[in-house]
Amino acid sequence: MSASNGTRVACTLHAIQPLSKESRMNIKNFGKLAGLAFALLTVGSVQAATVTCPGVLTPSLTRQVSVTGALAGGECYYQAGNLQNQDVPGFLGNFYTEIDKDVAGSGASFDISEGGLYFTTLDANRNSGTWSLSSNFGNTYAELFIGFHFGNGSGNPDSFIVELDPNALSGTWALIPTNLANGLSNIYLFGRGTCELDCGGGGDEVPEPATLALAAIGLIGAGVASRRRQVKKS
Repeated sequence: MSASNGTRVACTLHAIQPLSKESRMNIKNFGKLAGLAFALLTVGSVQAATVTCPGVLTPSLTRQVSVTGALAGGECYYQAGNLQNQDVPGFLGNFYTEIDKDVAGSGASFDISEGGLYFTTLDANRNSGTWSLSSNFGNTYAELFIGFHFGNGSGNPDSFIVELDPNALSGTWALIPTNLANGLSNIYLFGRGTCELDCGGGGDEVPEPATLALAAIGLIGAGVASRRRQVKKS
């Protein structure tokens, strides 16, 4: 090879040695650990969303409720008529609690009474408003649901139940279409299951996914360092 000053320099080529079987296995295991770390970082992350229930309007389903702070991919129920006590088990099963039930006043109104659910109605027809929780009921119940009953006679369905993101403490709601009469009549907050029943409470503490991911990343780092030491020795 010619250098810039016209002199020749020697260049020694070293043959690349194939990886040993053990080294190939180490690299394969590092890849598995990296994949595990990524999965643990992304698993279990519930995400608040805007959910519309039912998902689409049809000739027989002419009203929807839109809820922010709902659980993406969560449960959605609806029916014609009032939401009676005997109707709820058909949707939520028998292991539920009615945490709060409030009655909407006429016109724009708000509720900050005792109970777990606060709400507002923002227009005279009571077709939109806000909701908020007085405390984080997600620490008590495995699942949370908000329920609505809108005045009968302006379309179908009349009653709705939407699953909330357990980490959300507030959001908005709206009846669609928004120009209908006979707006919000009743609003409900339901909890289903408890940590003792559904979450494995009382047993050994289960590591959080992020903690497990950090442990996996640590194993990857240790493996890479071990690999480098093997290369230097060879």
